[in-house]
Amino acid sequence: MKSPSNAATGTADIDTDADVRFPGALEALRTRRSGHNFDPETDIDDETLEALVEDATLAPSSYNLQPWEFVAVQDDDRLDELVDLAYGQEHIREAGTAVLVVGHDEPKTADRVFDEWVEAGRMDEETAQATKEQAVTMYDDERMGRDYAVRNASLAAQNFLLSAHARGLTATPMIGFDIEGAAEFLELPEDAVPVVLIAVGPNGGDEPERLPRRDVEEVLHRETF
Repeated sequence: MKSPSNAATGTADIDTDADVRFPGALEALRTRRSGHNFDPETDIDDETLEALVEDATLAPSSYNLQPWEFVAVQDDDRLDELVDLAYGQEHIREAGTAVLVVGHDEPKTADRVFDEWVEAGRMDEETAQATKEQAVTMYDDERMGRDYAVRNASLAAQNFLLSAHARGLTATPMIGFDIEGAAEFLELPEDAVPVVLIAVGPNGGDEPERLPRRDVEEVLHRETF
């Protein structure tokens, strides 16, 4: 195993409008890269991993159900198996840590979450019960339940990536992996949907220049497509 290390937070100059309230947030968003250059001699430590997950859990979610889980793999032999499940993407091993972001296609947190709505004074009990029934009913449709799993977990994954970048780490998301194989390998329950696999670790050096992005004029549509 590699020795643990805390990565230093990197910064970069970036122009922002004068009225931007959180320029650091824009800097992180605009400078984040899906990197593949990791330091193979160093791993992130437990404190850093837990901080990344904590930041990920601050993502928005439908009804605040927070239908996500994070499965971390750091054992060298198991990372080798994940490389095979990810069709030979070697940077998983080089990163030293792989995290599978998982979404739930069942509203398993509904009782707890709507109790918390009531306790916080955000809903009365009658409204909370009616809203919970509405939320739970939406999951009755198999496709909609899976859509909720993927969409909510994807929001959490983006938070994870931004948190890693803010901490000076390199992280890259992958959706090209054996979904069923990963679920079996990580012993996921039946209601858990593998959404995105993230390799994360200390930065190993500069990355290539960012490839061109589509212009706003090309992708922004007003009123209709």
